[in-house]
Amino acid sequence: MSATSKNKVLLMGKAKAGKTSMKSIIFANYLAKDTSRLGPTIKIAYSTLRFLGDLQLDLWDCGGQDKFLQSYFESQRDVVFRNVAVLIYVFDIESLESQNSVKVKQRMNDNNNNNNNNNMIND
Repeated sequence: MSATSKNKVLLMGKAKAGKTSMKSIIFANYLAKDTSRLGPTIKIAYSTLRFLGDLQLDLWDCGGQDKFLQSYFESQRDVVFRNVAVLIYVFDIESLESQNSVKVKQRMNDNNNNNNNNNMIND
């Protein structure tokens, strides 16, 4: 019997970027049209699932409202970013707020520089 690999995955981005919709389509077999009934994520929605056989994902779907985003980088930083294997930052390319995503990316880079256990791919 092989050991199960467990990985923490953060889904982050501004409100209404489509994080929960993307998660629901990929991992819960939702049709795109069915995601319109999903509400906003309040704080962090946690779920654990198996993916590709023995890969266990601990998905942290982080609410994108400004008050939550700020707390992830400040008061909750140690908890939210601890043991993260993958961080997926989702943004709506049609949103004017996407231009502000550069600021969030800089904050993630700063966090990565202060936490030697995480590796982040930068464009």
